[in-house]
Amino acid sequence: MDPQTLHRAMLLPRTYPGEPGPVRFRETHVSRLYFVGDLVYKVKKPVDFGFLNFTSLDRRKFYCHEEVRLNRRFSPGVYLDVVEIRLNGRRICVGGSGRIIDYAVRMKRLPEAAMLSYLLERQDPSLPERMTRLAGHLAALHAGLEPHREPSGSSHLDVVNHNWEENFTQTEPFIGRTLTAATHSRLSAHIREFLARQANLILNREQQGWVRDGHGDLHCEHICFLDPDIVIYDCIEFNRRFRIADVLADLAFLLMDLEYRGRPDLADLVRRNYLGVEAQQDADIRSLLRFYQIYRAYVRGKVESFLFADPNAGEPARQVAAARARRYFQLALGYLCPASLIMTCGLMGSGKTTLARHLAGALAAPLLRSDQLRKERFAVAAGQGRDDAFNRGLYQPDITRRTYQELLERAGAVLAEGRTVVIDASFARRQERDAFRQAAREAGIPTWLLFMDCDRDTALQRLAQRQQTGQDLSDGRPALYDAQAACFETPAEGPGVLHLDAGRPVEILAEEVLEAMLAARSGAAE
Repeated sequence: MDPQTLHRAMLLPRTYPGEPGPVRFRETHVSRLYFVGDLVYKVKKPVDFGFLNFTSLDRRKFYCHEEVRLNRRFSPGVYLDVVEIRLNGRRICVGGSGRIIDYAVRMKRLPEAAMLSYLLERQDPSLPERMTRLAGHLAALHAGLEPHREPSGSSHLDVVNHNWEENFTQTEPFIGRTLTAATHSRLSAHIREFLARQANLILNREQQGWVRDGHGDLHCEHICFLDPDIVIYDCIEFNRRFRIADVLADLAFLLMDLEYRGRPDLADLVRRNYLGVEAQQDADIRSLLRFYQIYRAYVRGKVESFLFADPNAGEPARQVAAARARRYFQLALGYLCPASLIMTCGLMGSGKTTLARHLAGALAAPLLRSDQLRKERFAVAAGQGRDDAFNRGLYQPDITRRTYQELLERAGAVLAEGRTVVIDASFARRQERDAFRQAAREAGIPTWLLFMDCDRDTALQRLAQRQQTGQDLSDGRPALYDAQAACFETPAEGPGVLHLDAGRPVEILAEEVLEAMLAARSGAAE
């Protein structure tokens, strides 16, 4: 059966038994999901990615049953059964009579408002408590799984090596499309060096029984809080070597996804509550966990690249997938970067905030914004614009000084923990920059000053557009630009200072910064 013909039929309510009402639809690189009333029907695409092969009807049937069997371990009562999709004359229907043309996994529909991804989008205030509970739940689940041993003559290290080499091979076609050659080269070199250097660590973890038949796809969209129960669904069924892994690889997926979604604070909360004090202080566990976070980010980049390349996917879905893939690959690269203090610098409208947000995501780092802190400190609503004259009102020098002082205190607290922090501010004066550099030196952490070099016309155009939409915290506007430019102290070039052409796409600028950070680390190590 042609996949598109089947898809069109599955979108029709009459295809399903009873009177289900409207059909909602979502797709991934391997499946199409149809939301029908209080049920979900999941149909596997007839695709072959090497590590996954659903091209035959028998294979799709087998893996549908595997999906039900394996997921019932983590989500009892959710996975109902496997149903037949039949062709009776010209009509396609779920169940009934006729020739079997495909199969679908039938599941209970979980409430969207209880999904972790939904709660994150809405910044639900209960998230810290839920993350603490989730960490304990995961630890208990992992503890209850049986240790896995590879057949005699092989080891889990062989599987890890194979998975990585497959990743590098399968992402080569996407170089220049969703990842750069530099990212592919640097990550492959780092991973191969790590696996050679830490082979005994991975082997010892297997001997200690930490390699288990787990979930394999543990990210936020697969976690639902049915209080007081926690449901984890959609584990990997199509390939054992992706599912059977060190339990840290499962944990790393969740941590990576929380960081990808801009919540490194929640990732840290899960990490601390899952591992406990002793494990957190173990350098081997920290390095292995970071290794698996790189792996998870890279795999997600690969998966999104597959969807981007799917000719049967809708064009909007393909473009969204491409953007996500680029972000995942940059996050994988960002995990290699050493802890740093990163400061944006430049005139209003130069693109500082856009780059700061992008880098904070790529580095899984907290983002401190002077505009946000200034308005919080003086109880100004985030959406409330100000029309103060330059250096007046909320922007008078004393208030600016106090804003930077509080930024410095908050940044210092992050630096003291040996973590990266990104600061989005103008840093118009050398004195302001020097104070932050000194704090970083005292913490033993490198500093990067990113000067956004933007021509006046482009900056004014951006400011006018931003003022019109009113969707940013900043009160910068065209009328203030020349006054700021007249007293701005442009930073001199030197170590730790990058002059960036702000007219280029933010993805390219971010990669340039990451590469500079990694090159500096490599140079310091030589």
